[in-house]
Amino acid sequence: MINVRFGFKTDIGAYRSSNQDNFDFATNNYNNHLAIVCDGMGGHQHGEVASKIAVEEMINYFHNVNFNAMSDEEINQWFRNTILVIQNEMINYAKIHPDTSDMGTTVVAALLANQKVYIINIGDSRLYKLHNHKIYQITTDQNMENSVEYRERQELEFQGQYKKQYNVHTFWKVLTSALGPTKTLKIDTYVVEDIAGTYLLTTDGIHDYVDDTDLVDVLSSSNKLNDKVKILIDRALENLSTDNLTGLIFEID
Repeated sequence: MINVRFGFKTDIGAYRSSNQDNFDFATNNYNNHLAIVCDGMGGHQHGEVASKIAVEEMINYFHNVNFNAMSDEEINQWFRNTILVIQNEMINYAKIHPDTSDMGTTVVAALLANQKVYIINIGDSRLYKLHNHKIYQITTDQNMENSVEYRERQELEFQGQYKKQYNVHTFWKVLTSALGPTKTLKIDTYVVEDIAGTYLLTTDGIHDYVDDTDLVDVLSSSNKLNDKVKILIDRALENLSTDNLTGLIFEID
């Protein structure tokens, strides 16, 4: 049996009028565990609605499934099918509430079953793993920086095209995928087989404002898990984080 401990904290931050992040963790009757963090898109209306729907619905579907007899491919397919069902629910919600049609959210989730960790990612929230005092970013941000070929990126920078609408930093952070009624959706999945270690799910309000040294320092400390997240949030705020901040840690012996 996998022994798992969870810790978490969320903070509205210093610049936002509301917290559009949502998160949860759950254990079902089959001793499977699910951690999920979603960052409602702050530049769009009703990001908090999108993140709330994504979290609540994925937890709801998770509770009813026994993953213990499923293959890696079947679990990844369950993730994909669940996301598509949630996307359809968002579409139906937006038909009733047209002002939410542009809502969107990131999704990063980790499912523990069969002595493995199955991970799904949409957008630029992240999952890290600390192992032997080294930090590994498991997910890859789905943004312009990671979607444009290097040569094309150089040409864009040379031509200054990003300056028409964005500065250098914000242009490359523009999402190429999100979950919402009208969003372009790309689903990335990962499987971790050597599962022992400490895992951190974060929204960009944290990970854009702390470095790997901070992550290793805090996650390796002897603090309680909730306190570790609070320390990361405090450091991000000290570094002038402009977003909501959410972190969820789980440890596997």
